[in-house]
Amino acid sequence: MGCKEKTLITTLVFLLAIGLWGPVGKTNAQTGQTLALSGKMVEDRVRACGFVTSQPVPYIGTIVGSQDASGHLSEGDYIYIRLEPGKRVKTGDRLVIARFSKEIKHPVTKEKHGHSIYFPGRVVILDGEGPVVPAIIEKSFATVIHGDWIMDPPPSMSSTVSIRMRDGLRGVILAAAEEEENISEGEVVFIDRGLADGVIVGDLFSIYSLPYYTKEASDNKNDLPLWKSGEGVVIYVTPEASTLLVTHSNQGIYAGDIVVSGKGK
Repeated sequence: MGCKEKTLITTLVFLLAIGLWGPVGKTNAQTGQTLALSGKMVEDRVRACGFVTSQPVPYIGTIVGSQDASGHLSEGDYIYIRLEPGKRVKTGDRLVIARFSKEIKHPVTKEKHGHSIYFPGRVVILDGEGPVVPAIIEKSFATVIHGDWIMDPPPSMSSTVSIRMRDGLRGVILAAAEEEENISEGEVVFIDRGLADGVIVGDLFSIYSLPYYTKEASDNKNDLPLWKSGEGVVIYVTPEASTLLVTHSNQGIYAGDIVVSGKGK
C-alpha cells in the first residue's frame, strides 16, 4: 500500500541552512539497539512518506506533460518538466518527485500544523536543455500526476538507524502519512514534536490509546490509565514535527493517540 498524496524537499545543504531538516541516520544512541530500514517494503514506504512542515518548500520544476494523456503516471513513463526561472538541470540528473499535500490540523487543538510533503517517485533527466525538459520516471512508489514538483534528492538514508531512549517528552499523533484511519505496524505517522523539542532521528516513542470516558468519569475528572498500543521510531525530523515508523502495534493506532518518548509500559 503506497503512501497517498504527499512529498520530499531539496538539497541537504539548503535544508540544513534553513533548519528544516534534522540529522539523517545519525543519532546519539543510548541503547546500542538499531532499527533496520532494509527490505523493499520498508525502504519504499520510508522514502515516500515524507514529513510535515510549515516552511516554504523550494523546488526545481513542475511536471507539465507526458506521453500518457491520462496523467496517471508510473515507473517507465516519459514526462516533461517545466523548470522554475533560474533553475538548471543536466542530462542524467536523478531527481525526486514531490507533492505538497493536505493541510495537517492538530487533532486536539484543531490548529494548523503545516502541510505534509510526499515523494511518489524519482526521475532521470533525458535532455537538460531548454525551459521544458524531458525525463523518465525511474522509480514510482505511488501514482505520479501532472503538477507534481521536481526537487533535488535528499541524502542517502542509512540502512540502519541507532535508537535513542529519551524519557519525558509527550506529544500526539497528527495524522497517518498514508491517510489510513486504522494504523498498524509497518506504517508511518506524523507526530507534533520535532527539532524544536529536541527530537532526533532514532528517538523511540511509545504510543498510547486514548481511553474511553463514561459521562460519570468525565464529569468527575477521573483519569483512566492509558493503554500502550505500540511503539515507533523517528525517521525524519522538521522543526515542528517528526515522521514516525510504527515498529510494533498490538491494536489499532489512530490520529490523536498519545506518544511518549522512551520504552514506557
